[in-house]
Amino acid sequence: MASLRYFKLIALLAVSAGLHSPSLTAAQGQAPKAAATQTSRTPTKLEKATSDVIAATVSYRAALERVLAIHERELARRTELAELRQDLYERGVLSKREFEEGQQAQNEARRNVEDTRRAMAEADRMLGEARMVESLARLTPLARGAYEETPGLVRYNGPATWSLTQDVARLQQFFLARFGRPLPISAMGQTPLHDRMGFDHRNALDVAVHPDSPEGRALMEYLRAAGIPFIAAWGAIPGATSGAHIHVGQPSPRFAARECCR
Repeated sequence: MASLRYFKLIALLAVSAGLHSPSLTAAQGQAPKAAATQTSRTPTKLEKATSDVIAATVSYRAALERVLAIHERELARRTELAELRQDLYERGVLSKREFEEGQQAQNEARRNVEDTRRAMAEADRMLGEARMVESLARLTPLARGAYEETPGLVRYNGPATWSLTQDVARLQQFFLARFGRPLPISAMGQTPLHDRMGFDHRNALDVAVHPDSPEGRALMEYLRAAGIPFIAAWGAIPGATSGAHIHVGQPSPRFAARECCR
């Protein structure tokens, strides 16, 4: 069985291949192809790179689902054995060392399940970010102060100047006063995930709330009233909520896109 670390490595290589796809480099030296029909257009390099990231991440997540099923079966087996060892140890049949070895094996199996679930949640967030960029690449930039709703995406180009270092505190205070719990921040500024995807997220904040939830609607109302720009995305995996989020701040420029698409 391939380890979780193996699948993470495969994912990073696949995403890297998507961001720096040989097809993009080769296309720079090729002659333009014949024009397509009037109703279709050739994807931009940004759209192609984002599509490659999405495809690689979907494959990665599917692999994680298979790994999770294996780890869950192993955890169930180890839990059953641990209960048996507990009984034998209490009866004096099993040594303390054998009992502790069983406990360690159960804990390791549990960690494998938890690590895989965290990796799946990260893949969902990666897909959410990539889907958002994919959608934005096809849309006309919003005028200052404009608001727009499209399927799976809400965007507002608020006129206020957003600062990650100065404005997060009042956003946290609003959410805590309104809902009695801390603002569920999933990404504050640049993160390793954004590094891998090539996004400049240094002045942006991701909040892990579904736009359709009471928290999501209240947050969007607050941001719009304050003139703070945001993008709300509905996620990428049906039934999964970790990809759905609200991106506070201007859309994140893409390092790789700026390099390959100049």
